[in-house]
Amino acid sequence: MLGRLHALALVLATALLAAGCVAPASRVEPGAADLDALEASRLPPPTEDVSGAIVSDHGAPYLHALPHLHGGSYGLELVGYNPLTRPGETHPLTWSSGYGAITMSGHVACVSGFAGTGGYGGAILVDFEDPTKPTVLSSIPTGSLQARCQFTDDGKYLMLAAYGGVTPGTPLPMPFADLLSWGVSFYDVSDPKAPKFLFHSAVGASVGNPSNVASGPYHNIDSETVDGVTYVFQTYTCNVLRLNDDASGLEVVAELEHCNHDFWTGIHPVTGVRTLVTGTNADGTAFIDITDPEHPITIGLYEPSEGLEGWHRQWPLDELVDGKALIVVAGEQCGNGKSLPYTVLDWTDPAAPIELGSWIIPGAPEIREPGQLCSMNSHEFNTYKGYVASGNYHAGVWVFDVGTPKRALEPVTIGYYEPNEDPRAHGGVKNTPFAWSPDVWGAYFDDRGYILAADWATGLYILKVPGLTQE
Repeated sequence: MLGRLHALALVLATALLAAGCVAPASRVEPGAADLDALEASRLPPPTEDVSGAIVSDHGAPYLHALPHLHGGSYGLELVGYNPLTRPGETHPLTWSSGYGAITMSGHVACVSGFAGTGGYGGAILVDFEDPTKPTVLSSIPTGSLQARCQFTDDGKYLMLAAYGGVTPGTPLPMPFADLLSWGVSFYDVSDPKAPKFLFHSAVGASVGNPSNVASGPYHNIDSETVDGVTYVFQTYTCNVLRLNDDASGLEVVAELEHCNHDFWTGIHPVTGVRTLVTGTNADGTAFIDITDPEHPITIGLYEPSEGLEGWHRQWPLDELVDGKALIVVAGEQCGNGKSLPYTVLDWTDPAAPIELGSWIIPGAPEIREPGQLCSMNSHEFNTYKGYVASGNYHAGVWVFDVGTPKRALEPVTIGYYEPNEDPRAHGGVKNTPFAWSPDVWGAYFDDRGYILAADWATGLYILKVPGLTQE
């Protein structure tokens, strides 16, 4: 989403300066994958036609900005909601700040604020142990375009990664130490109600390099703790960084061969190898052995067929499907309003991934009005028991199933949800309207099968999938 984010970065700078055969797989230690079979029935496809659920053309320009025209759903139900703008609950500087990526540590979620429509960026920590009552624990205004917040494996530290900026950081007190900066800010969140700022780092980003603004070396990061040492993987630069023992800074210790955009790190469910998955500059997917993160080794590459991409987001199933490891990959094409396909790969042998089936939003909606960015594109997603939950910007949240051999070849649509709550009806302050409402950055399953999604202007939504979510 480079075109869109670069434009928003400039806006901010200007404003501030003026289950068929599914088997569970272990993620404990390399070589410890549990390959026992688990039989489970799969959810059925919709009994009604949903190919026109997402409207491409409302009959007049710019009506995609009106939330009341976008409130459809099928197969997904709203369980809990928080507008993230309630006075006295959330810091006012995090209001209207383009709610985007979500990561979780247990049942605490971190919602990133991109600061694209009037806010000042940062992050909001939310307790959703009770999914019907998501509660703000704390908020962290930063003054930068917060693309992602990422917990370390133990949940002790939180990293706030900035998309881009005009400075590597300033010697100002927080929350302004990373004002308009690139880089990453570390917080101790042992007590999520009272985040403690530790340091801001621009290690790995070159001062004066225009790419720091245009593509953001810290736009996406991931972390992995190996033998008690926390490593941070940095997009675009391909740097591998190590967190100091006293959590006082980062040091570059290695470089990846591939690092285009999102990362997934974890244990391969068949080989037991600690693996990093990321995109390639050829719109494909790279599989990298990070058993020793300071000496990463590329294992294999996926080169997509025409019309398919795997460079932006990659997420594996935690389970095996008929003894095979599957992963879903998708690309992004900002500059248009199209919906894009998701591809299912068999990566049982990551050195020789096999392309299986693909899925696209029914009806393949597309906004053709001038000025489109990535309005219906695939974006962030993850998996649960063979199902995929995905955020698709203006097309909302969708769920599809790849959890049987047949459905891996022909993925089945399960349902969708378009967020359209009014924050004022829930004690919140209405945020600045956005050109596409809703606008969903990503959708993410928790360990119970609830789906968390943030709408750019209206806040945090928690959804359930009846028959799948473990209520």
